[in-house]
Amino acid sequence: MTDRTAAEGPIEENPRWRYFHLVYLGFYFPEWLWRTPSIVDVTAAVIAIGIFVPIFLHAFAQTSARFAPHIIAFELIAFAASPFSGLHGVFHVYACVQAGFLRPRRSALTTIAILTVVYIVFSLLFTPTLQDLVNAAFPVLFGVIVGVATISTAETLERERLLKRTGVLEQQQAALTERERIAQDLHDLLGHTLTMVTVKSDLAAKLMDKDPQQARKEINEVATTARSALREIRSAVYDMTVTTVEAEIDLARRALDAAGVELRVDEQIPSLSPTVGKALGLTIREAVTNIVRHSKADRAEIKIASDDEELRLTVSDNGVGGAPTSQKGAGLEGVRKRIAALGGQLLIQTNNGMQLSVSLPFDGAGKPVHNT
Repeated sequence: MTDRTAAEGPIEENPRWRYFHLVYLGFYFPEWLWRTPSIVDVTAAVIAIGIFVPIFLHAFAQTSARFAPHIIAFELIAFAASPFSGLHGVFHVYACVQAGFLRPRRSALTTIAILTVVYIVFSLLFTPTLQDLVNAAFPVLFGVIVGVATISTAETLERERLLKRTGVLEQQQAALTERERIAQDLHDLLGHTLTMVTVKSDLAAKLMDKDPQQARKEINEVATTARSALREIRSAVYDMTVTTVEAEIDLARRALDAAGVELRVDEQIPSLSPTVGKALGLTIREAVTNIVRHSKADRAEIKIASDDEELRLTVSDNGVGGAPTSQKGAGLEGVRKRIAALGGQLLIQTNNGMQLSVSLPFDGAGKPVHNT
C-alpha cells in the first residue's frame, strides 16, 4: 500500500460526521449476546477501541490526507483483537473504507484487494474454529462492498473540492482583472486632468503679481476642470457599481453551469430604470446563490414578463425546497426591502423545490409606479 496517491483534503467537511461513523463499532459486540465475554475479552475490546478511535479521528481530520498508516493501523488492530470474543473484523471494514479514499482509483481498488486477501489468509491460519471462519466471512464481504462504494464518495468529494478551488481562482482572476481595468480607467480619467490642474496652478502662481487678471482666469479654469473631473469620477464610480438584469442573468448562467444545474431563461426584459434593474438584478443574484448553496437542484428557471400594469420575475428550481435563511438586513431580507421600497412584493414558495416570485407595479415605460 502507498499513501503517495492519496486524495488531498479532509475526508469530511462536517466534523460531526466523523463521530457518526463511529456507530459502526457496534458491530463488534453482537457476538457477546450468545458468547458471554470474559473480563479479558472486555478489556481487549476497550483497549482496541481506545486505540482505534483517536487514529480514526486523526485520519478524518487530515487537511492533506495520507491514509496508508491509518489503513495499516486498522488492520493490525483487527488482527490483535482476533483472539478475543467480538467481531474484530469491523476494524478490517474501517481499513477498506479508508483505502477507498486513495487516489487514483486503481490504487484504491488494489489496496482493498490486498487487504481482503491478507485478512482471508490471516483468518484461515489463525482462527481456531469453523464458527470463527463463518464470522470472518461477514467483514470480508462487507469490507469489499463499502470499500468500493467509498471510491465513488471520494471521487464526488474530489470533484466538489476541485469545483470550489476553480471557483476561488476564477474569482481571484476576475478581481485582479477588474482592479487593472479600474486602475487604467482612473489613469485615463485623472492623468490628463491632474496634469492640467498642476500646470495652470503653477502658471497662476507665477502670474499672481505680474498679471492678476490672467492669474484669476487661470484659477477659474482650474476650478472648472476640477468640477468636470469630479462629475466624471462620480459617473465612473456609478458605472462600476451598477447592477443590471442582463448582467446578473449572464452571471447566473456561469454559476449554475459550474454547479451542474441546467438553467432555462424565459425573458422579455423591458426598458428598466437603474433602480428597478438593480433591485431585480440583486434578486436574481440572491436566488441563484441559494440554488447553488442549498437547493441540491439540477434544473432552474428564470422568467421575466411585464405588461402595462405589472412587472414579474420568477426564479425557480427543482431542489429540496425549504426557505433559505439569512441574517436580517442581508440576503433575501435585504432584497425584500428593496422590492418593498418600489411598491412591490416578494414571495417564496417551497413546494416541489423553491420558487421566488417578485411583482412590481409597472407603468410600461421602464419605471415603477411607486419609486421612493
